[in-house]
Amino acid sequence: MSYKRLNEISKSFKNELNQLYKDMDNPIILQGLKIANLPNNSQTKIAITDRIVSLRTTSVENELKRLGLDKGQIREVNANLYDFVSKFYIDRFAKMLNLVSQEGLLSEFEMELLWSVHRVGIVITNMHKVWQSHIIDGINDEFETKFDNISQAMKFINDNELYQLSDGLKCDRVYGAVIKDIDGYKMTPYMLAFPSECGAVVSELQNSINSLKSLAKSDQDMAYIEYFEALKLAFSECENDRVISKWQDAERAWMQTRSAIQIGHPLEYYEDAYTHAVALEWDVRLSDQSGIDEGELKNQIKDSFDQIYSQIEPKNSNMASLVHSNIDKTQLYICAPMLYYGAEFNGLFSAQVVPNDEIVSGECGKKIFAFVDFVYQSSKAKPFMKLASEIFDKEFLDYGREILFNNEKIWKQVYEISTIGHEFGHILFMDSDSENLMNIGGEFKFIEEYKATTGGLVNFFLHEKNELILPVFAELIKRSVGLIAWQKVLETRAYYCEGLIHLTLLFRAGVLGFDEKRLRLSFNQQSYEKFKSLTLENYIDLASYYTKKINASEFLAKFAYFDGEIYLPHDAEVANFVKYYYNRYEMIGNEIDESGEWQKWQN
Repeated sequence: MSYKRLNEISKSFKNELNQLYKDMDNPIILQGLKIANLPNNSQTKIAITDRIVSLRTTSVENELKRLGLDKGQIREVNANLYDFVSKFYIDRFAKMLNLVSQEGLLSEFEMELLWSVHRVGIVITNMHKVWQSHIIDGINDEFETKFDNISQAMKFINDNELYQLSDGLKCDRVYGAVIKDIDGYKMTPYMLAFPSECGAVVSELQNSINSLKSLAKSDQDMAYIEYFEALKLAFSECENDRVISKWQDAERAWMQTRSAIQIGHPLEYYEDAYTHAVALEWDVRLSDQSGIDEGELKNQIKDSFDQIYSQIEPKNSNMASLVHSNIDKTQLYICAPMLYYGAEFNGLFSAQVVPNDEIVSGECGKKIFAFVDFVYQSSKAKPFMKLASEIFDKEFLDYGREILFNNEKIWKQVYEISTIGHEFGHILFMDSDSENLMNIGGEFKFIEEYKATTGGLVNFFLHEKNELILPVFAELIKRSVGLIAWQKVLETRAYYCEGLIHLTLLFRAGVLGFDEKRLRLSFNQQSYEKFKSLTLENYIDLASYYTKKINASEFLAKFAYFDGEIYLPHDAEVANFVKYYYNRYEMIGNEIDESGEWQKWQN
């Protein structure tokens, strides 16, 4: 089967990169060190390897901060590394596509589709640079200085109409940038904000349409052409009040593309905490074999939703109907990233549920993408880190390592529960206007990520399998602690806040305790049951906030507060641990565990 071989080629290219963790004196790593002007030591080499292999920016930023560089200098290094990494990957993708072409694995249309994505990806990668500079490093920096908190910023955004409209109402995201001139601030579509770069994207999309039209032989081929045409119109739109409707049309067309070759376009807006400018993602996700019973999973999710919904007053029948409809219409793709560009050179997803537009989803459903094997192989490739070995005892770490290295089936079942469950969890209790109404204080995403993860957990609680209880519990504990590392990263603050809520409940349940420098862990069936009880109670409370569409800030305030710089938990013991962990992360976050444990687990 041609797609099977295509997956093999794509995986071999990724596995080749994963091997860099065992070869950190490779010339490509040393070149990265030189570009970043970092000294050659084990910490800086793991940071550069992370930047190249995992596309993470935080490891390098941590090292630059340790060296005393200021924000402007760090941004300059980040920009240089973005150019370095994007060229490295774009060259590799071209080699991969040439190999696929030589083997004759695909139809003429499919091969041209991949080359089209690649060519569009190159210009989107260029456009992302000005997007990053203007929105994240420019306007958002100004807003962060200008306002004491996100709530003040949201009021300013609303008062100055720095948004775009969906059916005459403020939309929860924008495909545009705030421009400042002598008259003040205004929201401007991408085509006017970045005319040269966005114009190049439109031009390349048109070239792709021209190339593909003569090769189309099926309805599915035509669906991709219609999708590209709608994308071209969306990127081209210059009228602020018409931008959202054009992107809705593009996503309607996108939902009709159902082949193994799935394209990802600008969908998410985590980077921009203020106006929610949609990031310039662009990629191909290649569908892979799946052992998941999609029908059974959907029925479980709906049953879990119904059980929780039955305990909530008042009822919201429109929301409940939309949730069921979205689950039924959801297309689940177990896949792997094959080609990626733009914003994704600053980090890839482990899974995704899209589109975020609830009007489109109400009509067409959603797509869930789960990168199971991609994440699994990446998890096995990276060396053990000193921080984990310092925080957790060896017995707990070995429990997880035994699953990772010797029980692939259990690991992937846990992924299904935690990560695919998380994506379905986003759908639950969401109405078409939930985000708009609940984001008054600008903190909706800070509870939404918790709702998503916990929705997946609750689904497991209500459909337990005994052999998965402790593996799922272990993963939740490790993830909750690990999220503390995102404390000062504005783009991922939602995940950090999610972690604070989990940690608060883990401490309340007696699963975790902290005494100055030592994390105490009670990892057994009894502590799981206590945590499960508290989480179910908390999730029912959270669901009532969603049903009533109450300001998300009120729920977050039960667990955490903003101190002017960061969010911290109210619970003193949890707060002490969070501060301790983050301090250790800043000090040794890039140090490898040199005990030899990682080598023992290598086959």
